[in-house]
Amino acid sequence: MKEVLLTLLSLTLSGSLLCMLLLLLRPVMGNRVPRAVSYYLWLAVLLRFLIPLGYGITLPQLPQPTQEMVRQETVLPERQDQTDTQTAPITPPSEPVTVDQPEITQPSAPAISLPGMLVFLWLAVGAGFFLWHIAAYARFSRRVRASLAPPTAEALALFEGLGHGSRVRLAQSAQVDAPMLLGVFRPVIVLPQGGPSLPPQALAAALRHELTHARRWDICYKWLVVLVASLHWFNPLVHWMGRRIALDCELSCDEAVVRALAPEQRMAYGDMLLLLAARPGRPSPWMAAPLCQEGKRLKTRLLGIKGYRRPGKAAICLTLVLGLAVACCACTVVDLEPQPRAAAGESDPYQPLLIEYELAFLQQQPDLYPDLVSAVIAPYWGQDHQLGYARRDLDGDGSEELLLGWVGNEFWNLDQGYVFAIYTLVDGQPVLAVEGWERSLYVVSEDNILCHCGSSGAGRTEWHQYRFDPSAEGFLVTLDQVSQPEDGEGAIAIGEGWMASGVSLPYTPFAGSGVRAYQDVLLGEAPFLCVDGSGQEVPTLLPDIPLAFSPYSSYASVTEFAILDLDGDGSREVVLRVTDVANDMGGYVVLRQEGDEIMGYPSHWRTFWYLKTDGTFTYSYTAGTEDGIASARFGEDGLTLEKHIRCEMEAWEPKAFEVDGRPVSQTEYEAACSAQDQKADAVWYELNETNIKQLTA
Repeated sequence: MKEVLLTLLSLTLSGSLLCMLLLLLRPVMGNRVPRAVSYYLWLAVLLRFLIPLGYGITLPQLPQPTQEMVRQETVLPERQDQTDTQTAPITPPSEPVTVDQPEITQPSAPAISLPGMLVFLWLAVGAGFFLWHIAAYARFSRRVRASLAPPTAEALALFEGLGHGSRVRLAQSAQVDAPMLLGVFRPVIVLPQGGPSLPPQALAAALRHELTHARRWDICYKWLVVLVASLHWFNPLVHWMGRRIALDCELSCDEAVVRALAPEQRMAYGDMLLLLAARPGRPSPWMAAPLCQEGKRLKTRLLGIKGYRRPGKAAICLTLVLGLAVACCACTVVDLEPQPRAAAGESDPYQPLLIEYELAFLQQQPDLYPDLVSAVIAPYWGQDHQLGYARRDLDGDGSEELLLGWVGNEFWNLDQGYVFAIYTLVDGQPVLAVEGWERSLYVVSEDNILCHCGSSGAGRTEWHQYRFDPSAEGFLVTLDQVSQPEDGEGAIAIGEGWMASGVSLPYTPFAGSGVRAYQDVLLGEAPFLCVDGSGQEVPTLLPDIPLAFSPYSSYASVTEFAILDLDGDGSREVVLRVTDVANDMGGYVVLRQEGDEIMGYPSHWRTFWYLKTDGTFTYSYTAGTEDGIASARFGEDGLTLEKHIRCEMEAWEPKAFEVDGRPVSQTEYEAACSAQDQKADAVWYELNETNIKQLTA
């Protein structure tokens, strides 16, 4: 429902901006541009209100204060001790087995959300608005068609002489007071019956006016306006636009008629409009096309008839320019989607929690972190598996949940990622919603169903399927469940099928998870293959690295290292920082595991500045011609930079700016740099034996 509301608001805001643009252009157009151009430019606005496609633009947002993260204490449910579970004696089949399972409270029915109520209100009012217009038009059309009579011979002769084709008919009725067009698929021009008749010249002009409506399918145009007004009934600008379109419709038809009239005949046409406006009128539905609808707009139409002049070449050029400008603007849509995490002025609410898990995982002392899930920070089955975290919107509310565990692993030849903890945001703060351990496993299926397998180790196993729902008590709604031995041997096949439906989640490993292969290299006990400038792979030991950067300096050394996934492939790299005298003029070496080998990729000292946890960093060129933000990529050419934000300079002065490969203004460039600054910094560790063994254990 939230996505529906965001799409609706995006469309109404985009259409309103385009509508205001046309208002600003009207003084420029004036009488220089044909009225038909003004009339059809509104069509672009109507389509902008209807079609949720286009080039996204983001409106500037006011800076929001950064909320301080407050960790909430989470009381973890008691679970069976792992050691006791392992050593539990086997109970004979003749004895009943009783397993202490936490009582699951049946969740209450979730309340109707505010977005759902708003969508219901929008649909109800919009449907009522549209149906009211349909009913009004159907009632009027039925009344008029029931009273139709053949036209007079004089009117029919004039009508036949205008070359209207066979689609439009002519009739007269006592239910109308002015000539009008009625119907879409069976259009009929209805003349008033009784009262003073129009002079032949005025009658011919009136018929020509209504035939113009029929030829341009103006009634369909009006129904399109009604549809837009029904969808955006809450936007007053849409209703004003509908009245403006109706006036422009009549003005353009008047212009089409007077184009073929002499000046004195134009005056007669204006007199006819005055004559029709003076008659006592009857209400007619908005979708009909009467010749004279509202007297208060008559002045505008008379001035348009009096001031008509044929468009020249300048008017045609202006028409093309305006049409192109409006068409380009109509292809843009305001983007109201939630901004990505770590945007300027925002912080990641999960970041402090992740930092705490990272530290706890490195220390392997769960007793020091009672509020964290011990199966994540000190897994019973060891650290041979990648442990980390992933983000996934489980309930479709636009806010991502944090999933921790063996995400993205291959374990027992299964590709699902076992999830041991799920955090969700409550009032902007992370709260532990779901907890598992090695005998209480969760996987996530493609459709975000949580599949659970719980085993007591004493001959009883249960399988569940849950829907994650933050509004439910306990955050889970049970969809299905089976158990063994209660449900027989078939329960095993059903439960294993549920667990096999788990998907491999894109994850970020914790530091030290899956990086054991680097330990011997960092301790200087094993070589790595350093890729030199010619592409050759030279076996190198860590103490030899400084010589590649400062061969004549005895002060150069590898001082720090960072462990993170640089290229987003799920495997971690090690970045070594080489410094020289006064911690300056060194460089970097990236260690990367490729198959059974550890490869080393040197990089100059103007890279890997302000390294972030997502692998992005600041770079610059020594000649002062370019700087920006980039990511590391590895391929046949070794280590290359994928540039996300770039500033081209000349004589150390900014010359051009790019973001994601497209030219931008300096303001947009600075905004992108500001967003980069808000990202979490990678942690640099001092290169010593203690840190190496602890971080790569």
